[in-house]
Amino acid sequence: MRGSTRIHHRPYYPPTAGDRYGGPYICRLAPREDGFAFEWLDSSCDGTHTLHYGLRGSEEKNALTLTAPTADIGGLENGTEYEFFVEAENGRRSCTRLFRTAPVPDGAAVINYLHPEDTQYEFSGRYLCSPSLARVENGRLIAGMDLYGNRMAQNLTVLFYSDDDGKNWRYLTDLYPFYWGSLLYHRGVLYILGLTTEYGNLQIACSKDGGTTWSSPVNLFYGSNNQCPYGGMHRAPMHFIQHSGRLYTTCEYGCWTKNGSTHCPAILSIDADADLMIPENWYCSDFMPFEGEWKKASGFRGDAIEGNIVIAPDGGMYSYMRWKIGSLLRLRIDPEEPEKAPEFAGILKAPVSNSMFRLIPKKGGGYRMITNRMTPVLETKKLSFSVRCVLSEFETDDLEHFRFVKDIFNYENDDPSKIGFQYPTFIDEDGMLSLVIRTAYNGADNFHNSNYMLFYRM
Repeated sequence: MRGSTRIHHRPYYPPTAGDRYGGPYICRLAPREDGFAFEWLDSSCDGTHTLHYGLRGSEEKNALTLTAPTADIGGLENGTEYEFFVEAENGRRSCTRLFRTAPVPDGAAVINYLHPEDTQYEFSGRYLCSPSLARVENGRLIAGMDLYGNRMAQNLTVLFYSDDDGKNWRYLTDLYPFYWGSLLYHRGVLYILGLTTEYGNLQIACSKDGGTTWSSPVNLFYGSNNQCPYGGMHRAPMHFIQHSGRLYTTCEYGCWTKNGSTHCPAILSIDADADLMIPENWYCSDFMPFEGEWKKASGFRGDAIEGNIVIAPDGGMYSYMRWKIGSLLRLRIDPEEPEKAPEFAGILKAPVSNSMFRLIPKKGGGYRMITNRMTPVLETKKLSFSVRCVLSEFETDDLEHFRFVKDIFNYENDDPSKIGFQYPTFIDEDGMLSLVIRTAYNGADNFHNSNYMLFYRM
């Protein structure tokens, strides 16, 4: 094979994929209460293809001739494990894919699903993570997600699109290697900013055709890995804001280790008129050291991650960061000095769990918060780490006092160790929020290791 810096693949195959390479490939899966929908590709055969499906582990399979690259199968039993594969007339088969039937949460649409024991993406991961969302000029929605797994490579991102405001979704392309990516549509170009792998190098790529093809990635800042004592670059798919002619988003440098962890926060920025694909145009602030007031407030662990940059009522720019259950960390940003580290600006009480939250400015003033919250029912279960089975909306006028608005999803009466509606990403269009939500539900490995990516409008 020839050398290449291309990152878009339909789909990506590891070089040792063998017979899988170029054959039937199931690129999207969406189970429901009584059936499943899926999409498939095959570059090796233009002839007849057959779907084989049945109960998981059973040799008896139903057979159905496929006449289109998408199919929707009904008549299945709720709460039941199934398996299926696609076979071409030349005898080549796709991977056997797994799913479990269940009702889709109210108001949501399934972008993609991955059974926790499905091995199709095991070269990268077993679970769907890092939701990201953008709308491009023709009105199309683009949703991204990556594949996570403990002690796995974690370097594949998959993109899907919708042309009907999120009701129905189709596969677009794979991006490899890309991880923890944030989609940004800026001045007619779609960008993705992320890492090569967990704690790897920070890179950016762009697409001028709505996400179908992508430029070669450009390295912005070097990272390392999770096992290094100093760690490497870290970021979730955090949003960009534009303020006073610059684009801003957040990152950290650090690691998770058995001896504790420290993630040092920083701010990424670039002139909004500059070429985003030129590394020298980007600034990364100094990383805020774990010392002084922050260390005193935090104790042993210095984990402040996944900051939301907003302009506060006092006109200042702040990053509000995930920190502890019931509290968030506020850091002050100096827009006049893009290389200056953020400064400690206080600890705020807030209705947050130990999970990412979103702060969203409202037209006319005030803010919306989308967050996981603790409820009285959950408090009786004496959970010590994280609660993500309830996803809620709050409002605040001053970023200090929060009013409950409603629960988007509430599964407090189910097992919170197995359910999570988390890491909501959004685009705000005149107050109408489109959300993509990383979801553990219907037989997930646990609340953290998500098997669904859901779309929801509110």
